[in-house]
Amino acid sequence: MKLGVDSNSLMYQNFDIFGALDYAARAGLDTIQIHRNKLQSFERDYLRTIRARADELGLTLELAMGCIDGHSPLFKRQLGAPEAQLRTAIGVARVLGSSVVQVFIGNIYDRLLPVPYEQRRADVAKVIRSLAPLIEETGIRPAIENHGDATARELAALIEEIGPDYAGVCLDTGNPTVMAEDPALTTEILAPYTLMSHFRDNLVWSVADGAMTQWVPMGVGNTDLPRIAAVMKEKAPNTSFTLELITGGAPKPVPYLNPDAEVWRKYPHTPARDFARFVALAHKGPEGPIELIWRPAQGPPEGELAEQLKAQQLRHYAQSFDYCREVLGMGERRN
Repeated sequence: MKLGVDSNSLMYQNFDIFGALDYAARAGLDTIQIHRNKLQSFERDYLRTIRARADELGLTLELAMGCIDGHSPLFKRQLGAPEAQLRTAIGVARVLGSSVVQVFIGNIYDRLLPVPYEQRRADVAKVIRSLAPLIEETGIRPAIENHGDATARELAALIEEIGPDYAGVCLDTGNPTVMAEDPALTTEILAPYTLMSHFRDNLVWSVADGAMTQWVPMGVGNTDLPRIAAVMKEKAPNTSFTLELITGGAPKPVPYLNPDAEVWRKYPHTPARDFARFVALAHKGPEGPIELIWRPAQGPPEGELAEQLKAQQLRHYAQSFDYCREVLGMGERRN
């Protein structure tokens, strides 16, 4: 499988699009995922320049769009209706040579919005189905990320409802643990629908009221990455194994022993057999957290802290690329 990087997660490097392409090439990667927010414009000549540079460097491009749920606070209403934004993104992807466009419904906090999840997922399905002729014409499908807005089983059901010929999944292995879901289980359920990916490792450990979870470099946590890699190679071999490392953040609580905890109000229909997998993962974890340089809780880092986080991020990515190649057997070329 190809090995890639999500350029949006390289936030401390302050790369522009071309700097991110050069970084991916130096790292010996196959794929780079770029977000529409990083594009200076959607003009064809500009986009063709990006594609030409990627071709020169031997990189495959993937496009990330973001939220298409008009009810979510994350949705960028100033850019138009969800249908119009997705139509534009498919057009951009076509010029860039991306066969998929990453989208999502919302995030973990949106599960308690006044508009219920069931209505929001129905509206997202309607948005995608409205563009069925364009998807058929271009072959470019939206890949809905498990962004904390849906459990693996909920997202699989949504893809079946829309139709796998018209939508797939952007599989993220970092988001499930905050929903009390084992990323290996997430992968087993969603791999058959996966078109794009955001791979991360998690350290999950038991505490008095449930568990804590922390995003860490690949191979440092207790996520069953070899199992995940094996499932991906079998079920989604044409998908790039794209890393989205977001390290340096504070661990997140998952207080599942509290029956009134938000995790149960957000995901009240989690099957017991799925939850048991998460509990087993937490009990296997060594006590955390992993000591890292922490980013500020609010606002961008400045001064010496910004430089420390920049250096740490480069170390973590280099370490993680090596792990993915040497342990998981990912990557089609070497630097």
